[in-house]
Order: sequence, then structure tokens, then C-alpha cells
Amino acid sequence: MNEFDLILLPGFIQWNTAELEQQYSIKVRKGPEFASDIPMVLKNLDTIELSTEISANKLFHASGEKAYQEIVREIQDKAKKNLGKHTFHINPQKSELLIGKDIPPPIIAEIVNCTQKDDDTILKKAKHYIESGAQIIDIGCVSNKPNPERITEIVKLLNQNFNLFISIDSMDPLEIRAAVEAGADLILSLDFGNYKNLLDLPKDIPAVILPTNIKKGFFPKNPKARVERLLELTKILNEEGFLKLIADPLLETPISPGLCKSLEAYFLYRKEVSKKEHQHLERPLFFGISNVVELMDIDSVGINGLLASIAVELDMGVLFTVEHSTKLMSGVAELKECVKLNYLAKQRKTPPINQGIQIFKAKGKTSGEMPEISRNDAILVPESNKSYQQDEKGYFKIYIDHYAHQISVLFFTRDHLLQKTLIGAHAEEISKKIIDLNLTDNLYHLNYLGRELAKAELYLNFGKPYIQDEEINRA
Repeated sequence: MNEFDLILLPGFIQWNTAELEQQYSIKVRKGPEFASDIPMVLKNLDTIELSTEISANKLFHASGEKAYQEIVREIQDKAKKNLGKHTFHINPQKSELLIGKDIPPPIIAEIVNCTQKDDDTILKKAKHYIESGAQIIDIGCVSNKPNPERITEIVKLLNQNFNLFISIDSMDPLEIRAAVEAGADLILSLDFGNYKNLLDLPKDIPAVILPTNIKKGFFPKNPKARVERLLELTKILNEEGFLKLIADPLLETPISPGLCKSLEAYFLYRKEVSKKEHQHLERPLFFGISNVVELMDIDSVGINGLLASIAVELDMGVLFTVEHSTKLMSGVAELKECVKLNYLAKQRKTPPINQGIQIFKAKGKTSGEMPEISRNDAILVPESNKSYQQDEKGYFKIYIDHYAHQISVLFFTRDHLLQKTLIGAHAEEISKKIIDLNLTDNLYHLNYLGRELAKAELYLNFGKPYIQDEEINRA
């Protein structure tokens, strides 16, 4: 009998350990890529079957995703047996996606100023949102420039090309009605200024309600007033027969006008609908996180993570976001993963840590060990080295396309004639192809290309804008 039950090898090894298992008749599996993750792996040996091919930390991430999916299926099956005004299908003719209690909130992703965009741009943006994890594509309209004809075209365009839910983001009755008649699935939004003109809408279409009167320019600042007006409008529309309402206490930007006061409105809403006299008015909550993420010059992943934790803790019904500016690129995918992490933690009744799902980008939980290094015989490299050799063969220009998730490398002669175009997603493969094609054998240039391509791949994965080093013009 073997003295050991398991041999763990470093997760970074490139080969399959199955042959060693057969040779020594003992489990030889890949451990984590970093030694600091070993305690986490050992702690979870009873729940995870380690692999001969995949590193343990990647396997642990996959287990978190699997656990999330299993929990969601179980929760949704229970929810389907308790449908009502607090839990409902968006459109059961399209799918069984639910909005409501204890369910992971679906994500609405807005195409800003959609009515002013051409069809190709709309389809490209919608495809990106869907691949990023959005379940609902929102048609963002232009304030004070109603265009119901274009909205009809866009709804039909999206329905013809994708099997998805579509929402209309407008306060204009003509635009809302056009969208619904064309096949939109959700309305953003009804308030005290427009609801009377829309009482003839189908009563089973979900609609977000606001405590405002945009028509008169009224926007309640006080959290208590917002909640009272939401409950009042819920009661009115409930009596008119509307079955699927979503309440929006309005999430505002930090500092000015203030994030904390708007969060107070969400807490107060939860408190009020828990009272016996208001329980029948409880509806799912709408959480417009892009109002926060868009107006902060801070990387989006951390903000999305924190807002997702608030959303899951307060049991929000639906999340609304956008990737309108460069700094928000990949925001939908970030938010989707953050929801998974926090929802998994909520079901397990633990903080959102060590769940198997991680959304680190710039930072992480692991670190490499630094050996003792003697400076006695070390070669000290100066901080700035301006020397360089011109490559007579030509120069390279590098670009990244976030939507296609590709790096493009263009090779030009010294007299600026395009010779080759290489397109790929990984710096290493592109670098090897440049060497195979013998586009350059200049070591300084190869050093530069390696650095820039690695940076391009990093920025591509981060959703960060990439601008090639200006030194390329003389490389």
C-alpha cells in the first residue's frame, strides 16, 4: 500500500500528470499555480476532484461557477411555484427569466443614444453586451428628441438578429408605445408625468416606475418622499391592472448630489414594504449602477464589485448599466461576475471571499517569494537608456479591438508601405509569427515588440485603452 494518498505538483507545469499516476499507482495531480493557494486547495479536497491537466486554482474557480449555477437553478425552480407581483417572468414567450425575490438580478445594458446610431453599430454593441452576460438590451433614447419611427425599426432589428429581451428607456409616451407595439419586453419608465397617457398599454408588460414627474421637472430629493411617491404610484397602477411593476428609488452619483442619501431611499423602501399596511405594495427594485460607475474616475471593477454586493444584500430585482465611455469597457462582464460572487456568498451566508469566483484585475491574492539577492556582483542598469538602433527592415503599428477581442499588428517598410497584417489575441503567438516570417531580426526591435505586445494583451484583457509607445515611429 502506498504511504501517500496524493502527490501535488506545481500548477504551472505544462504536461499531463496521468502517465505518472499509472507509473506509480498513486494520484498525481496539479496543485495551484501559486504556493499561497495551497491551504485553500487542501481545505477543499473533499469537494473538488483535482485534475491531471488543469491547475487547482482554475479548477476551484470552475467549481465556484458550477456551484452558482446549481444554486440558481434550485432557487428559480422554487420561485416559479410562488409567482406574483413580487416575482414574475419578463416575457415567458421568450424565456423563463425571472425578476423577483431571492433571485440573482438580471442585467440591463443600455445602448446610449441608440436612436442616433446606425444598424451595424447597434448590432455590434448588442452582440458585445450579450456575450458579456447582459440578459436585456436597452434602447437608450435621446431626451427631447422623440423618434418613435426609429425605435420601431430598432426593436424589429434586434428581434430579427437575437433571441433576447429588449427594453425601452424613454419617458415619451409615443416612443414607449412604438416600442411596445414593435415587440419590446420592458418599459423604462413610468412616472407621475406620463403614466396617464399610457394606461392602455398591455398590463402584463414589466414597467419600471419612478417617484418623479419629469414632464414638470419634479425630482424628489428626500428619501422618504421618494418612497412615499413610489408606493403611491404602485397603488395607482395596481388598481389600473398593471401586473409587473419594478420600483426605482433612484441611485445617484457620489458626493454630488450624493450616493448615501439615495441608498437611504432603498433601505427605507425595504423597511416600509415590510410593514403590514404596505406588504401588498412590495415590488422588485431597480438599481441603476451606471449613475455611479460612469461619474467616477476610478477603475470600474472595484465599484461594480461593491455595488453588486449592495444589490445582492438588498435583494435588488434588476441591475442597469452601460459601457458608454472608454473607461467602462468590459463593465457588463465585470458586473456579471461580481453578481455571481456575491450571490454565492449570500446563499452560503459568508462574506464574498474564497467562493471560487475571483474578479481581480490590477491586483490579486497571491504573491511570489523574493529570494535573497546579493548586490555585490550585480550589474546595475540605469533608469534611462536612450540608445537605440533603427531597424532597416521597417516598423510596426499595434492596435487593439475590444469588441472583437483582437490585437492587430501592421508591418510597414521604412518608406511607409504596408507589408503584413497580423491579427490575434495573444502576444506570444503574434511574436512567434513575426519571428517565423522574419519581419525583423533586430534584437532591440524584438525587445520593444515583446514589451508592447504584452502590454497590448494586458490592456485587451483589462478593457483598457491601448496607445502604442511613441517610440515606435523611430523603431
